[in-house]
Amino acid sequence: MTAQEKFRHQYGPWALVAGASEGIGRSFAEHLAAQGLNLILLSRRADVLEASAAQIRARHGGEVATHAVDLTAPDFSGNVDAIVGQREIGFLVYNAGAVHGAGLFHDEPLDKALNLVRLNCIGPLVLTHRIGAGMKARGRGGIVLLSSLASLAGGAYVAAYAATKAFDMVLAQSLWAELKGFGVDVLGLVAGATRTPAMASSGLSFRKTEAPSSSGPETNVLPMEPDEVVAEAFAHLAEGPLWFPGEKNRASAAAMRAAPHGQAVEAMSAAAAGMYGRPWPLGPHR
Repeated sequence: MTAQEKFRHQYGPWALVAGASEGIGRSFAEHLAAQGLNLILLSRRADVLEASAAQIRARHGGEVATHAVDLTAPDFSGNVDAIVGQREIGFLVYNAGAVHGAGLFHDEPLDKALNLVRLNCIGPLVLTHRIGAGMKARGRGGIVLLSSLASLAGGAYVAAYAATKAFDMVLAQSLWAELKGFGVDVLGLVAGATRTPAMASSGLSFRKTEAPSSSGPETNVLPMEPDEVVAEAFAHLAEGPLWFPGEKNRASAAAMRAAPHGQAVEAMSAAAAGMYGRPWPLGPHR
């Protein structure tokens, strides 16, 4: 059996990628198609999604089904069965993110925070429950949930985003514990700064990209490319439950975990402020 045949046996014949039109999700779709899997791609923008699907079909062959859906919609859960149909999904990637930008919690409308909860918490719950059950029953499969270094500590300007990404990280760890004995690989992919269109449009300046450390933000950290992040994900998929792509990101994560929690939160806040050109520290008594 070739390596591709083994991959397809463990993770095929279909993969579903949520947030697949560009960036990390698009890279996951390309990699999975190159391994011979058929794809179901989800994203809000039908034109961009279908253009990506057409390129993947031309490059790799296979079937590529697209569904322009809003993962935050109240009826999303009820639409999953129609999207999946009778297809056997052996691999799930939940990459959907948001152009979260940076804003103080009380300066932003409440619905912005609620939308992040629907996107980063409810969406993964819906898909992992529906699709993961089939993987468990078959005794094989793979799930990747995208998280962020922001999940390691709360921070000013990214309160709701960091909180929802912490949810994704803990969900991945929990599912890894529950499913590893049933032949299903689960990985929480905790990414740092990555050069994606969504991150660029959020107002983040890569020239000022900073990685939190135990002594404060470390400046001039170059963002990773989506293909680099995805390559590391597949290299460490079978290990679980978490992987931090990028050597500098792993060093930053280790420093954050070792630091006193208040210091880690201060560092995260300073990093977010620096990346988005916002003031830090805050308040009249700073």
